[in-house]
Amino acid sequence: MKFFKALFIFILIFFTSLDNVMGQYSVITLDLDDHVTLWYDSMIGQENIGLIEGTLYPFLNKSLHSHEYFIEKNWQPGRLTYKGQTFEANMLYNTFHDLLLIQNVTHISTKMEPLKLAQYLISDFEIGDKIFKRLEGIEAPERPGFYQVLFEAPEIKILVRRAKNKVIGTTPEANSGVTYYPLASYFLITKRQQIKINNKSSFYKAYPRYKQEIKDFIGSNGLIIKPNQDEHIKKLAMYCHQMKWE
Repeated sequence: MKFFKALFIFILIFFTSLDNVMGQYSVITLDLDDHVTLWYDSMIGQENIGLIEGTLYPFLNKSLHSHEYFIEKNWQPGRLTYKGQTFEANMLYNTFHDLLLIQNVTHISTKMEPLKLAQYLISDFEIGDKIFKRLEGIEAPERPGFYQVLFEAPEIKILVRRAKNKVIGTTPEANSGVTYYPLASYFLITKRQQIKINNKSSFYKAYPRYKQEIKDFIGSNGLIIKPNQDEHIKKLAMYCHQMKWE
């Protein structure tokens, strides 16, 4: 780490004169043996030290009327767990490539550039009230990657795989060029099985002994069980949890 810090100082000096002041920190009086750590930690922020290990990920604006990101194409405040440590950062979740990007805070000149961390070292992150976890192996309903946790209890979980589809050409909305459309795959996870949610039959399959109870609950609450009906699916999952079905 000390070598990396010294290299960081060298790069700053290379691109600025020795009489220049970086922000409020003069580089003239720095002693690379004694002062580099304090200066570096102050410049970057001790809470962000672990988040400068990624690579720059340039923004490539491929569409004038859509984007690759989750909900917003602008930086969103959030929280992530990286290598077991929790950080707060401005972030963007690229759902087309399944990449979490954070805002580069190492220097004012690079502040708007995205930084791509080692994705496999990110265990979870939050954007607003949306929670995502990285799942691999048998825990991942489909391919490894980030899944939104829509509902979670010991005996039932609802996971959502957020993605986007890219279409090139003229769309029905008369947009030409590249257009990104959101996609979402929903999964019902119990202790014994993983079921893709297409409609209410997915819950019947998970709890065949309680099909009538589920049907009655859906009818009495006017629920629509299909993708993109997040609140309805969460409400039914909560009911199954409260009934303690397994």
